[in-house]
Amino acid sequence: MISKRNWLVLMVLVIGMISLIGCSSGEDSDADTTDSEQEADEQQEGQEEPSAELSTDEELTQQLESEDAVEEAMVQLVDEEEGQLVNIDINISADQEWSEDLKTTYSEIIQEAYPDQTVDVIFAQDGEMLEQITLE
Repeated sequence: MISKRNWLVLMVLVIGMISLIGCSSGEDSDADTTDSEQEADEQQEGQEEPSAELSTDEELTQQLESEDAVEEAMVQLVDEEEGQLVNIDINISADQEWSEDLKTTYSEIIQEAYPDQTVDVIFAQDGEMLEQITLE
């Protein structure tokens, strides 16, 4: 019969071998995964589309901000391959009541500046969106 000491040494050796086998098999799959991830990243870098360029229309921004009911305005022009997008955010003064007349007034000003373009406009007051419209 095997003594307790020999039994203990045998168990430690078996556990050690199992640990070595288990640890070494994971390294190969990690290396394969890392290589394939690097190849995928390199392919994606080569296929990246050119990013859109952003600019602002300071003249229209100042024109909108000169209105009494407007607290702040932002006119953002996005140049893409498909064309130019126009996004406008208008923050209405806190003491001003929102009305269709205001929306019509600002829509007309914007359409004069961009008559042949689609324009997305967001009207907000006190950090809350009042209305979002698209002018065509």
